[in-house]
Amino acid sequence: MWFLFLFVFLFLAGCDKTPEEKGKLAQAIYVQPQKYVEKSVFYGTVQARQSSPLVVQSDGVLDWLTKSGDAVLTSQTIAKIDNPEIEKAHELATNAEAIAKQQYNRSVSLTKSKTASHQQMQEREQAWITAQQNLAKAETDRKKAQFIAQFDGIIGPHLIHEGTHVKTGDVIGHFFNPSDSVVEVQIPVSFKDVLKANQIAIIEGERYTLPHVPKMLNPVTHMMVVHIPIQHSALLIGEVVDVEIHLKEWDQVIVLPLGSIKFDDEGASVLVSNKGKLEKREVTLGIKDAKQAVILRGIQADETICLDPYHHFEGESITPQYPEL
Repeated sequence: MWFLFLFVFLFLAGCDKTPEEKGKLAQAIYVQPQKYVEKSVFYGTVQARQSSPLVVQSDGVLDWLTKSGDAVLTSQTIAKIDNPEIEKAHELATNAEAIAKQQYNRSVSLTKSKTASHQQMQEREQAWITAQQNLAKAETDRKKAQFIAQFDGIIGPHLIHEGTHVKTGDVIGHFFNPSDSVVEVQIPVSFKDVLKANQIAIIEGERYTLPHVPKMLNPVTHMMVVHIPIQHSALLIGEVVDVEIHLKEWDQVIVLPLGSIKFDDEGASVLVSNKGKLEKREVTLGIKDAKQAVILRGIQADETICLDPYHHFEGESITPQYPEL
């Protein structure tokens, strides 16, 4: 009889016992030493190494002979300035030179036949030389009214429309070689002690190296200027891109996502999972960037760190949920 009583007592006692609750799921990481790269991001501008501004050298009306984006060859005329005075002066100088040459040749013949004096021949010769000089000047003025390609390249955007009256010094556009490009980066002088030649630079996902360390500052911006040669056909001349420069590397250091570190008046801390319960741990930070930070003191390898210290609290029971690899 007493066996039956004992069985009923144990059954009722088991029914009153509630099942053990599991801790709340929490995103976490398992800390392991790794390599950390200190890097900084700067703005860079894509430029053509071979580039020539089209600068007006004589007043007149602009006449484009090419369109924006056209590929032109060396010695091809890109545009010209219509100036009737220049054309008239060239025509007069051409005719004057032809007449002076004709008179000189006739004077030579007359001198040989002794019909004209030697002095007359010398005067005709001097007149021809003067006419040649005037023609050379007229031809130079005429060439100044033309824009000739000095290398194979592409016509940039037209900055001044055709038919516009332009003056000496106006820039009507640019001419460049897109196959030979660089990214110009302006870097604050505070980086002069950590910037070195052959450091890695990431541009649009492509890996490049710094060709040199600047030895002087831009006199206008007072910044160090670096030109990084690139081979990236998708980039446009004048485009602004991010340039990530790797400054220094550390091996076997503890690195945490910046979001796993809580910052308050007491300093920086993390939540460490110790047998399923969270404990607050003060940490000392080293170098950091916008995403990660090196931990100098406070945690060790093989510990589990909660990734969200702002929605969990010290003493809370959790079940760590690790990111999929």
